[in-house]
Amino acid sequence: MISPWVRKLSPYTLATVLLGWVFLMHIIGLLLFTRGFLLTRLSLDTKTSCDPTASTCTLPPTHKKAVFLIIDSLRFDFISPNPPQPADSYYHNVLTLPAELTALQPTQSFIFNAHSDPPTATLQRIKGITTGSLPTFIDVGSNFGGSAITEDSLIHQLVRNEKKVFFMGDDTWMTVYPDSFNKSFPFPSFNVEDLHTVDNGVIDHMFPLIKAGGWDFLIGHFLGVDHVGHRVGPSNPVMQTKLKQMDDVLRRVVSEIDDETLLVVIGDHGMDAKGDHGGDGLLETSSAMWIYSKTVPLSVGTFSQTFPNFKLPSTVFPGSVEPHRAVQQIDLVPTISLLLGLPIPFNNLGTIIPELFVRRDYQDVLLNKAMRINGHQIRNYLKGYRASPSGDELHGVWDDLNSAWEAANVHLEGEIEYEALHAFTRSSLESCRALWAQFNVVLMYTGLVVFALSVPTAWAVYLAVDSAWTSWEAVARSVLDKAFVGALYGAPIGLISTVILPSLASSFTILQATLVFTVLLSNGNVLKTHTPRIPYLRQMTFSNTWIPIIILALHALSYTSNSFLMWEDRILQFFLLTLLSPNLFTFASSPVGRFRVRILGYTILVAVALRLMSISTVCREEQHPFCHVTFYSSSSVPTSPTVAVIAAPLGAFFLPKIARYFLSISSSDSGVAPFFLEKLWRSALIGGSVYWLIERLEVWEGLQPGRIPLLQLIRTMVARVVLVSTAMGGSLFWWYSPLCIQMKKEEVGSGGKQRVSVIGFANAYGSSYLLFVALVFALLFMVTQLSGQVVLVLSLIALLSYLEVVDSQRDSAGMKEAFTTADVQSSNAQLVIKPQKQTFSTPTFISLLSLLLFYTTGHQAVLSTIQWKTAFVGFPVLTYPWSPILVILNTFGPIALVALATPLFAFWNVSPPSPNSPSSNQSESLLWSDIVKNALGVSLYHSTLTFGTALSAALLRRHLMVWKVFAPRYMLGGVSLVVVDLALILGVGVGAKRVSQKVERMFGKRRSM
Repeated sequence: MISPWVRKLSPYTLATVLLGWVFLMHIIGLLLFTRGFLLTRLSLDTKTSCDPTASTCTLPPTHKKAVFLIIDSLRFDFISPNPPQPADSYYHNVLTLPAELTALQPTQSFIFNAHSDPPTATLQRIKGITTGSLPTFIDVGSNFGGSAITEDSLIHQLVRNEKKVFFMGDDTWMTVYPDSFNKSFPFPSFNVEDLHTVDNGVIDHMFPLIKAGGWDFLIGHFLGVDHVGHRVGPSNPVMQTKLKQMDDVLRRVVSEIDDETLLVVIGDHGMDAKGDHGGDGLLETSSAMWIYSKTVPLSVGTFSQTFPNFKLPSTVFPGSVEPHRAVQQIDLVPTISLLLGLPIPFNNLGTIIPELFVRRDYQDVLLNKAMRINGHQIRNYLKGYRASPSGDELHGVWDDLNSAWEAANVHLEGEIEYEALHAFTRSSLESCRALWAQFNVVLMYTGLVVFALSVPTAWAVYLAVDSAWTSWEAVARSVLDKAFVGALYGAPIGLISTVILPSLASSFTILQATLVFTVLLSNGNVLKTHTPRIPYLRQMTFSNTWIPIIILALHALSYTSNSFLMWEDRILQFFLLTLLSPNLFTFASSPVGRFRVRILGYTILVAVALRLMSISTVCREEQHPFCHVTFYSSSSVPTSPTVAVIAAPLGAFFLPKIARYFLSISSSDSGVAPFFLEKLWRSALIGGSVYWLIERLEVWEGLQPGRIPLLQLIRTMVARVVLVSTAMGGSLFWWYSPLCIQMKKEEVGSGGKQRVSVIGFANAYGSSYLLFVALVFALLFMVTQLSGQVVLVLSLIALLSYLEVVDSQRDSAGMKEAFTTADVQSSNAQLVIKPQKQTFSTPTFISLLSLLLFYTTGHQAVLSTIQWKTAFVGFPVLTYPWSPILVILNTFGPIALVALATPLFAFWNVSPPSPNSPSSNQSESLLWSDIVKNALGVSLYHSTLTFGTALSAALLRRHLMVWKVFAPRYMLGGVSLVVVDLALILGVGVGAKRVSQKVERMFGKRRSM
């Protein structure tokens, strides 16, 4: 018996609630798996507390003060004395002061290639260079907004020891240390359009403060180099100018600081070839570090003279021939602490940089003394972590760490003692790196089980709706009822189980256990009553059902191979072409010549559009040298190529005409369609192209700098007008506008009788829904760069062409069925063409196209391809919540757009049923059956892929490439699944419902839906 609340649902609401239930199952599975797979590091709030004058706590300071300058994104080769060959004149040998002073004063000036732990985002690196701790993979999500650092840090130690700390620059510091500075001058950090305001602000405040004194630790964080990288890439005259400015700043700092001031200059991270960062690429993690003492030698003699048998680590920067001294960036924390006479922060895992401690302190070697302090601090941290709630995580490595510590504490001295202590600190670092890649296996595999059950359940529901085509509502009501009943039993079972079973309570929270049993019983109850029957499965055709299923299976299985996964953007076009290939052989079987021409012609057009889309690429680091960037002008210049500059505005102008052409096939380019497409939509598209054309003009070398502010103002206003008018004005216009039809009166015969023809009647549903999709298309077009706009145009052509293929195949199949069932022996034989079912080919095409569009609009499953500049479309500065929304729209909008178009395949060229026809209710039911089935199919395809990414990440969690390849693809899959589900709910619950209401209002209401 169906629950009363389910029986009362109207068909529209029923479809939306069914998709909402699927979405809820996916969310719970994702949350459980993610909680077990992407763990966050436990931060201990313990502070190192000791008397700085005690010899066991720190060292006598070499300097009373320090100037700490961060030049954001300062890559190592930007200051290297031996840059790659051939050198790039725009960023090599420009900032030369560090190399000059190191050559002249080798005991006072030191340059290092510092490894910045990924994720290479500013907020995470500030945490690293002040606490000495490691970030976790998922920490990058907080880069748009973090919380205050509560664990021990260099800043906290300065404050605890009554040192005065002044700050100026990137306002991210105020987020993590809101109450730590005696004076502060923060500037907005995310406005990549502004190359100079932050740097000029730092300069204006820093030099007066250096002269005036009254501080112990002065922090300056410059952003210009980073913004130039994001804006135009490193290989640009603007970068040369900016680095020259930084060189001048450093020369002035060196001349104005006194002898008691230590100068530290670092890049928080590097940048890739096109100026972006965020991932773990070698160029992104190679940051510059320069430490300079004006008069006090930091090294008396050399390290090799002191310890001749110990080899310091070095690395060869890509393109260079000379190795250079390499350190971990977090090594800066214990090094600065001891040079300033401060205790080392409690959570530090860095090791002192030995070259800066090669001096004798009475009869003891100062270097060994510093290493002993460093070793004791790390030992105390490990003991504290061992005693914490997460202490069991150290169980597997505790014996090895104890052995390393004991080996360093057997009354050793000299080089042997240093080697033992160094081995302990570095093994501790590597053990903790591996530790924070540990997984909660119970939660992880529970999430997999939830996913593993939700996939066949979704298949069962999809097939049940397909088999009961004319009575999909009964199936949907039964599914929701069974799911609801299962959830009612599952929730209390999960709740009670955590109370009576201590072992379960130790692995799950009450909420987690409740969710697990709710989902398992909900899915299990549905699967038990809706398992597809074997005879029904045998009815499936090979080309339209089994080929898509085989493609889906291969697609999901490919995620177990890092090679296939890294080349997914190329594999997608082969899957799509494989899906289309049967049309080249089956079109000839169509009984009508017109259908044969349409199927073949539009199939070829789809294939051509897909191939042109695939030309647009951005390359993963692992794809080189077999991949060439075409989305940008080059791999090092992040601006659109010339062909895109020409093609994008042309596409914006002609795309409305192309859309009208496809509507004109069914004479549905009538009513509001011409005005909407030719006036409103074209204006929005052209506005989007104009915005990015102006943005590109601003980096033109021939442009006078004084005109840039005016251009920025113009494009900001253009973006705001387009975004607001489209999102609000366009949406309201579509909501209240009539269908795309036109009434035409004609005289019939000589009696003066008139006949009313409805032009556009045959596609009344599809034409109106296409305008709904066009609104979202315009918003996405606005936040997509010129190359991506060209791809968007091609994707819409491919989508519309495939609509015609599906429609022609449906008509052809209906015609063939009519021929075989008609009484051909009678002269009065009539062909009754019945509606035809949608097949799984349609959801497969939609899903593959959505992923191809993601990759070809300048994205990859790596963090460094996020197009941060879209955060400023319509806004001169970072503006919450709009800037994150714009970045999300740019990143996941391509996937959402294609998913949103799913109802089009049911609506396209389907005429409204006659209100007086006895079969009108059945026709409407068939229409919505196809809508629901296609939506379930698209969600099913993406959920199967996400399960594949989760399974591969779990099984290969110890693979060398897990955090570089498998984990990012799982994160992309998880977010994409959420985006697809929400887009489907929006499309079915809002777009399709409103279109059906318009049809009812125009042609008569058949029933309450």
